[in-house]
Amino acid sequence: MVKKKRTFTLAAIVILTTAVFAGLLFREYRNLSSYMGYIAENGKSALFHEEYINQRIAYNISTALSSTVVPVPGENDPATVCQHMERINGIYGLNLISHSLPALAGTLQTRSRECHSWAADVPALSGLLNYRVSPLPRYSFSNYTGYTFDNMRYYINLDKHYIYINRLIDSQKFVFQNWLMSDGKNISIDTDAISLDIGKKALADLQLGNNIVSHIYKDNITGKNIISTLNPVFVSGKIEGVLVTDFTIADLATSFYTAERPVLWSFLTIYVEDNRSGKIIQFHQPSWTSLPIINYQAPITRYYTLHICLDFQFFILSQLWMIIMYILTTLLLCQYARYHLDRNASLARDNVTDPLTGLFNRKIINAQLDEKIRNLLNRQIAVTVIAIDCDGLKRINDTLGHHMGDEAIKLLGSAIGASLRKSDYGIRPGGDEFNIILLNAGLDKAREVIQRITDKLQQTDDRRLVAFSWGSYQMLKQDTLETAFIKADELLYEHKERKYAPRNRNVH
Repeated sequence: MVKKKRTFTLAAIVILTTAVFAGLLFREYRNLSSYMGYIAENGKSALFHEEYINQRIAYNISTALSSTVVPVPGENDPATVCQHMERINGIYGLNLISHSLPALAGTLQTRSRECHSWAADVPALSGLLNYRVSPLPRYSFSNYTGYTFDNMRYYINLDKHYIYINRLIDSQKFVFQNWLMSDGKNISIDTDAISLDIGKKALADLQLGNNIVSHIYKDNITGKNIISTLNPVFVSGKIEGVLVTDFTIADLATSFYTAERPVLWSFLTIYVEDNRSGKIIQFHQPSWTSLPIINYQAPITRYYTLHICLDFQFFILSQLWMIIMYILTTLLLCQYARYHLDRNASLARDNVTDPLTGLFNRKIINAQLDEKIRNLLNRQIAVTVIAIDCDGLKRINDTLGHHMGDEAIKLLGSAIGASLRKSDYGIRPGGDEFNIILLNAGLDKAREVIQRITDKLQQTDDRRLVAFSWGSYQMLKQDTLETAFIKADELLYEHKERKYAPRNRNVH
């Protein structure tokens, strides 16, 4: 019973602490899931801000081309520009290999050898595509001051047939052939934008003045999958050109980088997937992955779905302290409960244990034990009680001393305890009297127990202090423990009389 209670208590502690631990883990899981949404929204905010910058740049180009920009003589006036015009492999332009025209930061490529047709735009183009963060309008709701991009931007003039890139391009290695038609025809959005994997409906929206986004396509310069945004540039009420901005892996990684949680970043897999083609741009992946514990998805445009996967390793590492606390708390609580259960069991044993012999005392005889025996009898399971009395204890006390009398009781009690099964009860009600309750045992088993007691005393009682009388009684269904002990006592005294009767007659 005590063992079952201990097992139940320890199991309850483990279940309780595990439930609390699981609840805390689940709360942390929900917090991390919410944080994945925060990463997505933060990244989209960065991309929206970049979209806003592109619109501002497109507006600035439109304003500059619509107004008269006074050129600086000797720097960006048409005559100076045409003097610096270069030609490489059938491509004309400026800064085709190096900064031959310092006034222009990037590279201009064109198929048109008529320099004066596009040279007039150079003063307006200088510096328009090169700043990284556009200042916010005074009355903007946005206070975004986060990420800084280093996108490649290029302005395509559809009227004068040139491309201006915001950085220096080695035109010996790369030419925007998809835009610069080799047969000298005009640049056409309808035909030349096909290389950017833009749908016809999107192109129609662009010509109506809408900003559009390409599908994922392979960049000819880097050889990697990229996404481009296209912003129309209006001059005098019609589309003069298109501002194209390329988003690379580094751009996207910068957008979603968790600066406030750099450790978490090391366990994130982030990529965007093209909903139409299934192509992906994977812009961050851990060096070693196990299992994704969170797989967050969110649309960022009509074309793309963002995927953010958190690896199981981070969840374990981040909750390591909680796991350690869970284990320690469970162990300490189990140890504490075990200590008190053992202490209570010890106190309970002491309460029903005879201190001299280690057998049960009379407190073990209670209603609970009586009910247990009654149930056994109702199931026709044999129960036998034995009454034992230590012979001559008064003589031992009077002649050898009370300490020897106690020794005799200890020897008899020890012999009784060693001769019983775990299911049996050895009881010392007091003095030199002992009772034994044998469960699932008849009179034959009782005689075997008495023989074992006798044999044990032969081994332990060197002085032959102990002699005992006994009586055994197998209980009937209507018996109680009290009546059974009385009948066993009667048989004990009969046995004692038979044992000592001849001696008494010789005395008389």
